Amino acid sequence: MKKLILSMLLAASAVLTVQAQKIHIGAKGGLNIANLTEIDNSKARVSGHVGGFVNIRFHQWALQPELYFSGQGTKHSIASADRTLALNYINMPVMFQYYIIPQFYIEAGPQLGLLVSAKDKGGNLTIDVKDGYNSADISAGIGLGVKLPFNFGVYGRYNFGITDIYDGANDSRNSVGQIGVSYTFF
Repeated sequence: MKKLILSMLLAASAVLTVQAQKIHIGAKGGLNIANLTEIDNSKARVSGHVGGFVNIRFHQWALQPELYFSGQGTKHSIASADRTLALNYINMPVMFQYYIIPQFYIEAGPQLGLLVSAKDKGGNLTIDVKDGYNSADISAGIGLGVKLPFNFGVYGRYNFGITDIYDGANDSRNSVGQIGVSYTFF
């Protein structure tokens, strides 16, 4: 049974690849405005993201798997001291895009994030808090983008956490707004 399912998946992948009009590879990066849900007195942490993508286009539809580094987390206060919770992830979204016109698309899809580091910073003190956070984060993303001349693009996306990322009593989820630019190599 496993061999049959694997064979069917491979055949479907081959058919989709053959029917794809164009396959493009590119890089992307930009600004993150991140926060965590259910944390009192928290403020947005401004950070960034950078990585790459493969865009497989089928007429008005496209499938875009990505791999990128993303700075997330929040700013908060403990005993009147301002602190930053810096959560860094390697994110792997798979976005389904629909091109309303050839240059403009909307997108949505799931994302798996793997926690690389977690540090609570403030003043002269930095504490490694990675052990208190789950190593994986499942999110969903929605967004839009515009393809510009000379292989450039501009996009905006909002990723909202589906799974709890904190091992403690709070039910904290990632909430990340992104704006950025992309460049398609070929």
